[in-house]
Amino acid sequence: MNFYNGMLFYSKTTSGHDLILDASENVGGKDAGARPKELILYSLMGCTGMDVVSLLRKMRVIDQMESFKLEADYENASEHPKVYTKIHLKYIFKFNGEPPKEKVEKAVNLSQNRYCAVSAMLKKVVPEFTYEIVYE
Repeated sequence: MNFYNGMLFYSKTTSGHDLILDASENVGGKDAGARPKELILYSLMGCTGMDVVSLLRKMRVIDQMESFKLEADYENASEHPKVYTKIHLKYIFKFNGEPPKEKVEKAVNLSQNRYCAVSAMLKKVVPEFTYEIVYE
């Protein structure tokens, strides 16, 4: 990872993609990239989201899915270091017709309890880690 100026850092990830990190202007950055801590939440959502899509594809219900999105609600510690003290994931699905709830629940639970390494790591350090499935 290379420092440029202000608070901006640039790196190539191990998979060869560009990564730019920066801070907000009020702490000396230029707001030109993601914040390191917020990437933890995006990594979590990406990890479990990819698991769920892969599992639903194997269960042959992905074609029935009209949309799928993830939202994360969180709380931070009030003192430094301001770590996450609570993370709540919301898996939001919309299907054409009746949702295959049993398969969706199985996919989400497998991701959360077996496959998603980011979830596994965060569950060890975040005191309150929860999730729910919502159908639109």
